[in-house]
Amino acid sequence: MSRPALTALLPIVAFSSLLISPARAQKEFPDEPAREFVNKICLQCHEPAQLLSQKRTESDWKKTITRMSQKGIPGSPEQYEAITAYMAKHFGKPEDTTKINMNKATPEEIATSIGLTPDEAKAIVGYRDKHGDFREWGEMLVIYGVDGRKLEAAKEKMSF
Repeated sequence: MSRPALTALLPIVAFSSLLISPARAQKEFPDEPAREFVNKICLQCHEPAQLLSQKRTESDWKKTITRMSQKGIPGSPEQYEAITAYMAKHFGKPEDTTKINMNKATPEEIATSIGLTPDEAKAIVGYRDKHGDFREWGEMLVIYGVDGRKLEAAKEKMSF
């Protein structure tokens, strides 16, 4: 084979090495009853490699799978619950208990953990209740009455 032909094939070979074949995915996904639902529902849109690389907390898996279930992929609530439990068990990430989860904490916990005033902490929880969970600390900068400098100083103490 000529050098130009080999050069043209190099990106294809490199990319294909990143993919996991369906047969290999069957070996990679632990064999439990919920694996069937992952195959039927999740693998319609996602490559096995994408799912296999994910590490999320149980609450994050629940949010993700709930969001996916609303996109029109047919499946029963029981199947989605089974997928959530399966993914959390095999591809879970433990909560970091050294940080405060800003999506679960009470105003009192927020105020004492990251040095905000009680009013600032109440504003954060009120905003969260109205607009949904935060994905990162910068989303809280738009909350009226909360000092952004305090948030930035405490960002390493937060989880989401």
